[in-house]
Amino acid sequence: MSLQEFGGERTAEALQVGQKILDLVIQYPEFLDAFNVCMDAIHTARHLRMPAGVVIQADPGMGKTLLLTLLKNQVMRQTAVDRTAGFLELNFDSAVDPHKVASKAMLALNYPMLPTKPNLDHMNHLIHKALDRVRPWAIFIDEMQHVCEGNKDITARAVTDWIKVRMDYANVPVISVGTKALDRLSVINPQFTSRASTSIILEAFEYGPPWRQLLASFQTDIGDVDFSLLKSGIAKPLHEVTHGNLRSLKKVLAYAGMYAVHHPKKTVTVEHLAKATVDIFGMAKGRPDPFAKFMS
Repeated sequence: MSLQEFGGERTAEALQVGQKILDLVIQYPEFLDAFNVCMDAIHTARHLRMPAGVVIQADPGMGKTLLLTLLKNQVMRQTAVDRTAGFLELNFDSAVDPHKVASKAMLALNYPMLPTKPNLDHMNHLIHKALDRVRPWAIFIDEMQHVCEGNKDITARAVTDWIKVRMDYANVPVISVGTKALDRLSVINPQFTSRASTSIILEAFEYGPPWRQLLASFQTDIGDVDFSLLKSGIAKPLHEVTHGNLRSLKKVLAYAGMYAVHHPKKTVTVEHLAKATVDIFGMAKGRPDPFAKFMS
């Protein structure tokens, strides 16, 4: 296939196929296990006075934020009420501290933005009143690794202490996700991890049966173009270029799928995968092309 065939803007049909691939939810066994563990913690806390939580670690691109989204959707279906009553959602950043966490909680509890900077004790009082009123099923925290990054253990301990107090006060489970930097939580604040004692790690896929099963799921679930090629020996070079990372795989498959839209039989070829890899990861002199031996 010539370079000219890849040029120009993508058609609406191609973009639609690419988006469908990116939006696919592949619930591989470890992902499904993490979902079930979190839901069990949430349901158990509704009946037992036992502050609890789950800490989920994974490299970027392994589905942490997607897992939170599915958990929030499940809680919403089961509570059948508005978002605030179902759960609290907090998203941390590198500047996280107790005051910022309390401010985020205030907004999540639908308090209006205050005209002046309130003191922490006043915000905590208002948050406790709201927790008594709405009784959320869970607190979901994304990007929790920012608590552990950098040389700021004192701030990290203060933030996790703030979360711990709310867990104890409202008997609400905390589901937090982040990178493997979260491994330091047990050193920073063992009182917090004694409550959020369930630790789950979502690893990148190693090459082997689980990886081939993952590719088979994509091949089955993508109907707009033919991904039968994924059942062949192409599984190993795909693993080499993506390093078993789910997000990287989705991006390569999305680009390959967009090229395949214009193939006479809408079939993904090795050439499509090779070009998609260049689109996603770029070109570097001396970098081996794992797809080369599969091309005619």
